[in-house]
Amino acid sequence: MGFLRLFSVGLVAPTALTGLLAGPMALSALADTVLQEAGTIYPAESTYSFDGKAGQAITITLDSEEFDPVLSLLDASATELAFNDDFGGTLNAKIIVTLPADGTYTVVAKSFSGQGGDYDLVVRTSTEFEMTYAEAEALILVEDYPGAIVAYTKAIEIDPTQPAAYLGRAQAILGEVYVAEGDAVQGPEDIPLEAREQVIADFEQAATLFEESGSPDWAASLREQAEVLRSVDSGT
Repeated sequence: MGFLRLFSVGLVAPTALTGLLAGPMALSALADTVLQEAGTIYPAESTYSFDGKAGQAITITLDSEEFDPVLSLLDASATELAFNDDFGGTLNAKIIVTLPADGTYTVVAKSFSGQGGDYDLVVRTSTEFEMTYAEAEALILVEDYPGAIVAYTKAIEIDPTQPAAYLGRAQAILGEVYVAEGDAVQGPEDIPLEAREQVIADFEQAATLFEESGSPDWAASLREQAEVLRSVDSGT
């Protein structure tokens, strides 16, 4: 699924932003792995179960170079607890969740296109960064943008190498501006200078990290959006 262009026409309201900057790049370290699988999805779905405990913080990742992964987490009654498609500026999927009860949980690994292919699935204990990031994401969903900015900043302090935290903070800053200014915000020129500079800085830092991780297309998109914001001050 494609990267949403924030400023090609005008500023997008926060409700439309939630899918843009959705989460962190996959962390390299695996802590207390609960489940690890590799396989091929044919026709386009596989399921796996694991036993969890109430209050346990779990991270589930589904990575593939052959298809666009989609993840769902179901409880023992087959109720969907969490869902994710594109995560952290990639097409891979990740769920970070605190389990509500003891019991057996089911991970559903899907292909967005329905075509399937090879994949890697990991269920493990969440890191401190991931739990802080998940807190920030929850605050975004209830439009507590000041709280989200604080949480994203804390996540950056924990691990400054994760581009999604910078993208999330940029999202929260834009959301805070939109709440304060409302319909007065019709384009990047209507964003206050301080907020605009903060968003530019976060976009560019995330772009640098994407480049370092081998994702030049995501980096180029972010730099282009940063230039649109910067051009307001230059008059171009």
